[in-house]
Amino acid sequence: MPRRIGIAAGFLAVTAFAAGPAPQEIGDEVAGRLFANLMTTLQEKIATEGPEAAIAYCRLEALPLTAQVAEEFPSVKNVRRTALRIRNPVNGPDAADRSVLEEWLNAWNPAAPPKPVMKELTAEDGTKEVRYYRPVPVMSACLTCHGSGDEISPNVRAAIGRDYPQDEAVDFHEGDLRGAIVVTFQAD
Repeated sequence: MPRRIGIAAGFLAVTAFAAGPAPQEIGDEVAGRLFANLMTTLQEKIATEGPEAAIAYCRLEALPLTAQVAEEFPSVKNVRRTALRIRNPVNGPDAADRSVLEEWLNAWNPAAPPKPVMKELTAEDGTKEVRYYRPVPVMSACLTCHGSGDEISPNVRAAIGRDYPQDEAVDFHEGDLRGAIVVTFQAD
């Protein structure tokens, strides 16, 4: 099934975006840049101000940073992060997101994470769009705020409870599927 989606998306990429780089290439660059920016900033916050500052940073700065990365790419309609177990309700998955995430989760192998997926969809307004999904695995640095038991300090748990009272994004282990970066393109 994922292979069929990839082939169809590849054909769409060639026909709808012939004038410039393919959505796959742009998606790789956008997702890579966003992931690197978020991880670098979070690690700096943790090192200089402690993990509680990282929780506040995510609440206040992660969404604007995501939007800023999207603005750097004219062909990109939207960039966002999503997961099956969310911390920020704004990042909740829609049906298409959930389908990709569940497929990845069911076949997840930390030693060989899945490749990015492209999907063509019809948006709520009736327009066609292409979505690029890049899996985000849990790294050891993530466990400070997304781990379980003694991996999350009482102060971090308190900050999460204060800023995200409906948090579901804990009890992960290194190598687990954390979620996805989704890059959306308007299809012609």
